[in-house]
Amino acid sequence: MACLQSPTALPRRSPARGAAPDLVALTDLKWLMSAYVERIDIPRLLREPAYAQRCLEVARTTPSEVVQRVATRVLSPLL
Repeated sequence: MACLQSPTALPRRSPARGAAPDLVALTDLKWLMSAYVERIDIPRLLREPAYAQRCLEVARTTPSEVVQRVATRVLSPLL
């Protein structure tokens, strides 16, 4: 899958518009998507817009409308 864990450092960028990332929502998404991908790397999501985009694309292919909605809400600000 495109959203697999990889070794990473701490995040270095914030979401668009200078807002703090919603870490609780990101953690919720990580667990919601655990049925569909091995693991989501939250620090990498915060650091790499391309990785966030791939995770959003994977979420949109799941059969779960909840995963699709949460992923769109939580990941869109990171792109």
